[in-house]
Amino acid sequence: MKIETLQEELAKNEAELKAKTVASRSLLDKEDSDIGEIKRSVDEVKELRSKSDGLREKIETLKLLNDEENRASKTDSKGDSDKEDGDNTEDDDESTTDSTKKQTKSAKRDDDPDDNDDGGSDDDSSDDSELEEDSKTKTKNKRGSGKVKTLNKDKELEIHKRDMLSVLKEGKTTRDVTGGIGLSDGSVLIPQDILNVEHETHQFPRLGSLVRTVSVKHTTGKLPVMWDTDEKLVAHAEYGTTVPGKKPTIVPINWDLQTYTGAYVYSQDLLSDSDYDWQSELAQSLITLRDNTNDDLIIKALTDGVTAVEATDLVAAIKTALNMTLKPNDSAAASIVLSQSAFNTLDQLKDTQGRPLVQPDLTKGTGSTILGKTVIVIDDTLFPSAKAGDVNIIIAPLQKAVINFKNNEITGKFMDTYDVWYQQLGIYLREDVVQARKDLIINIKGTAGTTSGSTTGDGK
Repeated sequence: MKIETLQEELAKNEAELKAKTVASRSLLDKEDSDIGEIKRSVDEVKELRSKSDGLREKIETLKLLNDEENRASKTDSKGDSDKEDGDNTEDDDESTTDSTKKQTKSAKRDDDPDDNDDGGSDDDSSDDSELEEDSKTKTKNKRGSGKVKTLNKDKELEIHKRDMLSVLKEGKTTRDVTGGIGLSDGSVLIPQDILNVEHETHQFPRLGSLVRTVSVKHTTGKLPVMWDTDEKLVAHAEYGTTVPGKKPTIVPINWDLQTYTGAYVYSQDLLSDSDYDWQSELAQSLITLRDNTNDDLIIKALTDGVTAVEATDLVAAIKTALNMTLKPNDSAAASIVLSQSAFNTLDQLKDTQGRPLVQPDLTKGTGSTILGKTVIVIDDTLFPSAKAGDVNIIIAPLQKAVINFKNNEITGKFMDTYDVWYQQLGIYLREDVVQARKDLIINIKGTAGTTSGSTTGDGK
């Protein structure tokens, strides 16, 4: 791995760390921030900081190894040059010494003629020369052997440096090693890292915040709704009798609370042997169960007893519901609930000017609108008896159409009498989700291949 690649990765990680730090501080400043979310954000900051430190250590190590490799390369080159010069000098010295001895011996023979006649003396001189030659040869061989050992040692050190640099740069070594101890042999002694838990978020908006919630105290009750009237005043004659008007229409919306509960039971052994905060994790899971329950109750209230309109032109059906079926005020307050497949079908449409039918919601900064109405996209299978790919659309003023009469919600931890040694974290919910205004709910059905029709020039 090159130093430049590590430096680029470090810069990218530092930018992400800076952004995540700012986001964490923002969560801390918010009063309604979830503690679990804050904890996860702080853990992510710690993980990014740890990654940056590791990258810096790698970069420094590679720099040191590169410097060491350069110095070793220069030293080897200089050593080889010095050794060659030394060998040449030694050979010259030996040649000079041999020549000088030969000349001395020749001169001695010329000066002492008796030595030439003495065969025994000549033989002794020859033997001495041979011994000197043998000694020189052994000494030379010994010196050559020392040079070979030194070169082998330097070569072995160079190979070790090369292999270490190869491991750090490329993650592999060129040496062929057999009989070593591997991961499988030392698995018993190798510890395991357990990272922070990551949570998969719910992919669709929750419906509980879109409908009206009313707090109640008793199991049953009613909410009276006085309907609008089209009655008029009657002309009155002087001293005449005033004609009484018709009594107003009052329709009660009844509720009958139901109890919903859920719990997680966990042992004391789990708490004793684990460093994980099981209680906060399970508490968050209970909230997810509550939201799932509310979504199911609300979609049933929006579809129960409502006859679905089979539409071959989805855009025309939506316009008819908004312009004709609903009165102006209810139409202005209406939202459009789409299955994911319905959203996909409508999102591919454009008006006569080439603009997409689905537009971003500029008033909220998030979400989308169709024909100026807020769009809520839910899972295909959340609709009763629906399957993936079904096109379902609900149009209604949600705050009037569905009311959640809620009595109580309790989340708590319960302990046993310590004969079994366990704890239980549970939720207790009493509510009744009621279809308050069936006449304000329009259900449109289609298929993924339904003809979507065309829009007008202004997209409305």
